[in-house]
Amino acid sequence: MKKLKILAIVMLSLGLILAFVPKEALKSKKVSQQQIISELKEKSYFITADALAAMLVEKDPTVKLVDVRDAFEFQKFSLPNATNLTLENIVSDEWSEFMNQDKYSIVLYSNGNVEAVEAWMLCRMKGYENILVLQGGLNNWYETILNPQKPAATMADEELAKYEFRKAAGSSLGGGVSGDSASAAPAKVAAPSTSAPKPAAGGTKKKKGASGGCG
Repeated sequence: MKKLKILAIVMLSLGLILAFVPKEALKSKKVSQQQIISELKEKSYFITADALAAMLVEKDPTVKLVDVRDAFEFQKFSLPNATNLTLENIVSDEWSEFMNQDKYSIVLYSNGNVEAVEAWMLCRMKGYENILVLQGGLNNWYETILNPQKPAATMADEELAKYEFRKAAGSSLGGGVSGDSASAAPAKVAAPSTSAPKPAAGGTKKKKGASGGCG
């Protein structure tokens, strides 16, 4: 019964997205709804706050950030060097060269999961690869990276090390209003072992990427 409810919610979300997005915007659709539903169930598109923080601290050039919230929220606060794209812009021809590539991973985020996952579904319907979603969005980013809770002294060393990493990463990646250069030096602390999916090495770039992101 639970699986049927999840399937119904997914199909409803897909239906609503298709209803509000011009058909022309999805004319290059390459991925079936069934494939998208399968990927949604596996949740392999999520990247944790810890994994993303590690990539940003290390200034990993293979990751680009896309904020799918409205311009007002983006101007108030955004992650360093993020590009602001609404759901309509995500699948527009104007941004297809930026979104449709195989050289870096694009991490979508919103305040929570909903808008970012909707944007991810649109990207998959367009056939875009290497699209990830920040798990829990900025709400989880704030709690995990910007305001980590110190574990008890009796906790395992791994948990203490994770806290120290988060505290250092939060200091380095505090974020800021759109346009901040985020020039703080990377935190000198070992990152957790969590890793994010990356494009296959040696792939041929499909199209020239637009400016923006962490590179």
